[in-house]
Amino acid sequence: MKVFIIVLAVLIVLFCALCAAFAWYITHGKRQTMQEAWDWEQEHVRDAKELTRDMFTDYIVKGSKGEDIHTSLLPACEPSNRYVILAHGYTDNRYGMIKYAVHYRKLGFNCVLFDERGHGENAKEPCSYSVREVDFLLDVLKDTLERYGKDIVIGLQGESLGSATVLTSLRSGIVRENVRFVVEDCGFADIVPIILMCMKMVHVPAFMFGPINLFARMMYGISFKAARPIEAVKGSRIPLLVAHGAEDNFIYPWHGKEIFEAAEGPKEIRLFEKAGHAQSAVVDPDGYYEMLKAFIAKNV
Repeated sequence: MKVFIIVLAVLIVLFCALCAAFAWYITHGKRQTMQEAWDWEQEHVRDAKELTRDMFTDYIVKGSKGEDIHTSLLPACEPSNRYVILAHGYTDNRYGMIKYAVHYRKLGFNCVLFDERGHGENAKEPCSYSVREVDFLLDVLKDTLERYGKDIVIGLQGESLGSATVLTSLRSGIVRENVRFVVEDCGFADIVPIILMCMKMVHVPAFMFGPINLFARMMYGISFKAARPIEAVKGSRIPLLVAHGAEDNFIYPWHGKEIFEAAEGPKEIRLFEKAGHAQSAVVDPDGYYEMLKAFIAKNV
């Protein structure tokens, strides 16, 4: 009996350790450095070569709890009162949104790029998959309105995690009152199916999701079940453009379709053929530009 209790105790400890380790793994993906993100955009994004570092004006936005949010302004090609805030994906940083900024600045938008919570040059934190990240976006939006004027035209675009963050912000009054359009690219409707898929890929059984989520809550105060951006879309009347790679095998296109269906205001959706995750603007830059141009002309 004593041996059985010891063995059982060891198994419980190992199970708990595995759950804790996977909770850490899900929330602490290796972040790209600023240089790595810059180099990737320069190598893969056709029009990124038109940009140099000195074209960006860097500044720090103070978060609601005193956090430093590292931010850059890339001005439009011509002086303009139009601004777009760009929110990057998981493990990336603000330079990862250059693939979209090159289009917006040609469309007359000043581009505000910021590091999401725990990313880039910000203080390191675990990822909550939009639940906490939305606070930084709202802080940057508030700062943008104060810094550049209440009369500006402003839009939001996100990529992957950034899209989830942007969609989650649709609950906020400052967004409903000031944002003229939203573009979400390859965002998720609900993070849980993606976590379950990742667990399956590394041979972690699905029944462990509950304990893993419990450990994430105990260690970091994060519940993955709360990361459901689709809930914030319901009831929003802000014009929404959904873009997704038709060949995205990480965040499957059905996420974009569900987000599109949930939106109640003016909305459009486009799937980009031969594009994988976060690759639509890279695979078809001309098509992406024309899509943005038409959507903005119709809704701004």
